Amino acid sequence: MDIKTKTDKSKSLNGKRKGAKMVSRDEIKNDTLGMINHTKEMLEMIYDGFRKHDLSSIGKVEEVEGKLYKNSAGLLKSLLDEKVEEGIKHFIPVPEQFDRIGNGLNKLFNATKKKIREDILFSDKSVKETYKLFDETLVLLNSVSNCISTSNGDLAKHMDGNGKRLCELADEYAIFHEDRLIAGVCTPKSAPIYLDILESFRSIIWHVRKILQEFFVELK
Repeated sequence: MDIKTKTDKSKSLNGKRKGAKMVSRDEIKNDTLGMINHTKEMLEMIYDGFRKHDLSSIGKVEEVEGKLYKNSAGLLKSLLDEKVEEGIKHFIPVPEQFDRIGNGLNKLFNATKKKIREDILFSDKSVKETYKLFDETLVLLNSVSNCISTSNGDLAKHMDGNGKRLCELADEYAIFHEDRLIAGVCTPKSAPIYLDILESFRSIIWHVRKILQEFFVELK
């Protein structure tokens, strides 16, 4: 092959690359907002089941979970298959963060189901702490969705700090629970379920923060 032929072929390939569809920041934003919405849906259903001590309230969690994993896989494929611009390469970890959130929600779902099926009761303090984590995490998800939708950097900084505080709060609750267990206020049967719930919230909140940081890289 002569030099001219090589050059022509190179131009042809470059032309194809330039014409290839690229995943845009807006598409990534919209996919992310959709998956945050799935996360909220699942959390609300699990919360409803926990509050009512009733399995019928959480029957559709697995259906929404499937949508979350499907959408995260679709976004990852788009990010890896398309010719990604330099400015959006940092979004590649986002689908994996949602998979981790899904894993945390699944663990929370299973712990809640076990609590209901085995009719395990929590102390009043543990119930109030769990309610607070549900409520605060839902507020966080709504606010993070708003941050990403409006590109509000000031709110994003505040929510990142709030997420960190919630992770620390879950750690504090684990210590308080150990003290209650020693004092005989909580039963050994309820302990692993409650600790699984706390660990689930820590994981969900931590990965929500990581997603927020991909949209506002100054938070890293």
